[in-house]
Amino acid sequence: MADFVEIVDRIEELATSGRKLPMSKKALVDPDQLMKLVDQLRMAIPQDFSRAQEVLRKREDLLSQGLDEARRIRASAETELRSRIEDANVLKEAQKHADQTAAEAQQKAKRVLEVAEAEARRRTEAADQYSQEVLYQLEQDVASVLTTIRHGIEVLDARQGARAVQRA
Repeated sequence: MADFVEIVDRIEELATSGRKLPMSKKALVDPDQLMKLVDQLRMAIPQDFSRAQEVLRKREDLLSQGLDEARRIRASAETELRSRIEDANVLKEAQKHADQTAAEAQQKAKRVLEVAEAEARRRTEAADQYSQEVLYQLEQDVASVLTTIRHGIEVLDARQGARAVQRA
């Protein structure tokens, strides 16, 4: 079966090859040949039209596949972006939590150090006070012993003086 364009070319050739009527632009064309070409044209049009529709359908399929692929790629990119944003948010939250925990630990350490320093001051003051009381008591005890020692010396001196007077 002849191609659509080929049939149109043959109709054009038939029209231009026809005998011209004198004194007119009109030409005589064999109607049987013309009808055969028209019939062929009628039969060719559906075939060419079907082929054109098939080409268009294939084109639409390719476009649809391309769009589907583009949508899939876009969805994948959006999923990846969301995942990275979530990872970044998790990282930010972890950093924030770590910073908060570190700050709390520093505050606790500061409080513990302040309590320890206060306790050390209190104990030092208590130890100093105890030492002072012990030293005062020791001073009194030493003073009492010293008084006893002086009194004993005086007694011994008096005895020796009385003995020396008696010997003399």
